[in-house]
Amino acid sequence: MTKIKKINTQSSSLFVGRWQPFHKGHQTLIETVLKKGKPVVIAIRDTEISHKNPYSTYERWTMIQKALKKYGELVKIVVIPDIDEICYGREVGYDIRKIELDQKTETISGTLTRLKNPPTQKIIWITGQSGAGKTTLASALQKELGGVILDGDEMRETISKDLGFSKKDRDTHNLRVARLAQVLSRKSLVIVSVIAPFEQTRSKIDQLIKPIWVHIKRKLPKDANKPYQDPKQPHIRVESDKQTTAEQISIIVNYLKTVNHTSQKS
Repeated sequence: MTKIKKINTQSSSLFVGRWQPFHKGHQTLIETVLKKGKPVVIAIRDTEISHKNPYSTYERWTMIQKALKKYGELVKIVVIPDIDEICYGREVGYDIRKIELDQKTETISGTLTRLKNPPTQKIIWITGQSGAGKTTLASALQKELGGVILDGDEMRETISKDLGFSKKDRDTHNLRVARLAQVLSRKSLVIVSVIAPFEQTRSKIDQLIKPIWVHIKRKLPKDANKPYQDPKQPHIRVESDKQTTAEQISIIVNYLKTVNHTSQKS
């Protein structure tokens, strides 16, 4: 018969949160219990990555582990499904209590922390009709700035293999790419070479990751099977019929310098 080893028989305090990100206010709150020698369980809500929830579960786990490392086995971190309420019935042997902190700590905001320390590096999204030159431009831009490329065809063969080309599927595909770009941008410049044909879809992408939009134009015959709406106000517009790839790169790099988005090639 297998014996169950009890790691710690002492009762624990449970803290549940998004921890987006885990900041000094959170640390102070949890340390009010840890400093008394009582174990804590920190539950990370497994939220879907979005503009409001930009950090992955792994990143939040790492933040908490690093901040509370000195407490060793007193800290246990678990991941739970996302929740919007905590329910309980009759008294079952535990209390729900609010820990009062000083006013300065109480006012620490996760939203302000995210604004002051944005989690992402840079995401450049090259949009344009099929055949406009997105792949060529993305490759040249990577040689100039470094980073990783998310290519539309490759994304279709991997993360969106289950999707077709209806407007709904195109929308889903683009948002999947946006979420992947958001995760990758923690460590690197990301160059996205995906059509993103609809203004409404690009608006959703903006809400999620706010990329630098590069619209690459080329005179091409209209194809009803390949719909495309020109962006109204991209950050940068280049034209394959009038500019060489080198000239397009120069335009993009000069723009990035003006907004402090240049990256050292690694």
